[in-house]
Amino acid sequence: MPPSPGSSRRWPKAVPGSRPGSGGVTASQRGLVLHAVLAIGCLCLAVPFLTTVFGGPVGYLLSLGLYWLGFCVPVVFLHLGGRLARLYDPRLATAQSWVAVVLGLQVALVFAAGLLPNIGTIPLEAFALALLLALVNAPLEEAAWRGGFLELFADRPVLGFWLCWALFTAWHVPLALAHGIAYEGGWPALVGGAAGLGLIWSAIAWRTGSIFWVSIAHLFTNLVTFPVLIARNGFV
Repeated sequence: MPPSPGSSRRWPKAVPGSRPGSGGVTASQRGLVLHAVLAIGCLCLAVPFLTTVFGGPVGYLLSLGLYWLGFCVPVVFLHLGGRLARLYDPRLATAQSWVAVVLGLQVALVFAAGLLPNIGTIPLEAFALALLLALVNAPLEEAAWRGGFLELFADRPVLGFWLCWALFTAWHVPLALAHGIAYEGGWPALVGGAAGLGLIWSAIAWRTGSIFWVSIAHLFTNLVTFPVLIARNGFV
């Protein structure tokens, strides 16, 4: 019988404050961190360039494509290899039944703060584009960030947790450099929101040993934030 999510037979106790592994940082761990740092550095140059040359909306979409193809997809296929499927285990132990409640509340709060006040001004085309982007972005990001660091840093959970959170937050800095793109609440809301949500999602992923539930939360979060971004900046 396979171990349940969070079982020590499959994952170490991977929550902030737990004891890290005693071994040194491995080549695969260094490779993932280096890949993330290089991707963020390149995007700091690429995002303002693309949004200046092609305009805000087109440049922004090109930047997302570059991020997906340059970081997320390679992490899934090169760093994780065939280990991705087990990261999507949907089972929760009885003591983890709070996960769905917490994530549902998180999505509801984001909806109330962002989409609800603007819902009457957003065209259907914006919702359609938001759905398309969310279906690509959410699973790719969760697989690359939470999935990559959860799997490769399984023997050093504390280090993996904080590196994942810091680098996931940092990747939103290049988006703040986009020309011709206005964010609800400005760049502090963009980067601060990524930090807050990233902390919640990482804590749950490390506690459950799975990215299944946080991927769903990420998808719905994108679905209630992307339409405002799209409509406000003339993507459609």
